[in-house]
Amino acid sequence: MTSDSKSVSSNLSSASSGRTSSGRATPVSEPTGNIVPTSRSGDFMSFLKDVLSFTGDLSSMTCPSFLLNGISLLEYGAHWSDYPHVLAEITKATSSEERIKLVARWFVSTLYGSYNKRVAESNSGEKKPFNPILGEQFLASWDDAEYGETKFVCEQVSHHPPVSAIYFENAQAGIYGSGHFSQKSKFKGTTMKVVQEGRVTLRMKNSDEFYCLSLPDLNICSILSGKPFLEMSSTTFIRSSKGYTAEFHWYTKPWLYGEYHKFDGKMFKDAATTFVQDSPAQEQLFTFKGKWVAESRVTDVATGEESVLFDVQAQPSADIIIKPVGEQSELESRKVWQKVSEALNSGNYDVASKEKTVIEEAQRALRKSRAEAGEQWKPSMFYWVDDASDNEAVKACYTYLYSAKESIGTGSWVYNNSPHLAEQSAAPSAYASGTQTPSDAFSTAPSSVL
Repeated sequence: MTSDSKSVSSNLSSASSGRTSSGRATPVSEPTGNIVPTSRSGDFMSFLKDVLSFTGDLSSMTCPSFLLNGISLLEYGAHWSDYPHVLAEITKATSSEERIKLVARWFVSTLYGSYNKRVAESNSGEKKPFNPILGEQFLASWDDAEYGETKFVCEQVSHHPPVSAIYFENAQAGIYGSGHFSQKSKFKGTTMKVVQEGRVTLRMKNSDEFYCLSLPDLNICSILSGKPFLEMSSTTFIRSSKGYTAEFHWYTKPWLYGEYHKFDGKMFKDAATTFVQDSPAQEQLFTFKGKWVAESRVTDVATGEESVLFDVQAQPSADIIIKPVGEQSELESRKVWQKVSEALNSGNYDVASKEKTVIEEAQRALRKSRAEAGEQWKPSMFYWVDDASDNEAVKACYTYLYSAKESIGTGSWVYNNSPHLAEQSAAPSAYASGTQTPSDAFSTAPSSVL
């Protein structure tokens, strides 16, 4: 993890875009570096025996400190904004056909950082993030010379089951989104299968069309060798409120041949209220294929014209800006886990375990205290909306997706101050506390760049 002492100016390029070549990706498939210290090989084998015999959700197991990567799971949500210019450029579309293609491009741009970048940069296996404590928050922003500032907030809105809610916004471009994610994992053969539950809703101010997204499942491979890495699997969708749909198929590498990280799919218009695979009523618009860690291409069905959908290596990601730990609140991720991260970075795993236990015991005591006092904890930045009580357009969009992918669930965690609430003249429910706004969530004090 990069030190908070790094200044903003040291990592900002002089390029007019505000994006730097340092963000260029060098994806890898199978890492060569082992994540298990030689002195901990015996502990690792004992942990594997426990994991392989465990029948419940693996996220509830205690992970040895030497397998932790030193950052909170909440930070992973920030990858939805890795390429703020790609997000902002969606608003330039002048038709629904063009817009669904740009939304698909943005979605693909979020994947490398989420699922491959950590392994690519270290060339060692994927480690486990910290499980966020209830109410934990992660705040970040990105600057772009053309599109200005993109802001991101994430809050742990539930601990059992663990659920993280996210919100991102580029006010200058007039585009914003909110959503949530949760993960359930179990072993299947020698691979850990992770089912991602949740959804993201994307909106923009210059269009009444919005987009509903589902999340891919993950396979964590090569765990037994100590060199774990992620593959994406299953099918995901983007559905617009005007019936435009993108269907993605994510492929794992076959056992004896083939390549890693491939995907393909299609975009079409579908007036149906529920999804039917390969329905003849679907009006085909585009097909696409490629690698989500490298280049993907899209083809116009009508003209046969082919172009780049997204190229990870040609599109440098933006520098993320995070306040120094000393300026963070007690609930912000890097402040919460500071002592644990420092111990991990110095290789002092015993101290890391002790500091992690201190945090966990304090949370148990807090939950007990609330239960005894009859207090109900409420998130400070998000509130829950069931699909049944949402507006008809949102309900219809997610009804269509639910027929194809039940892991989207039946409701959304919505940011208290999302612009669409004002547009609908609908205030948040009584469940929302509304204690934080986009403005006061971010300090104007000097920040650090990760």
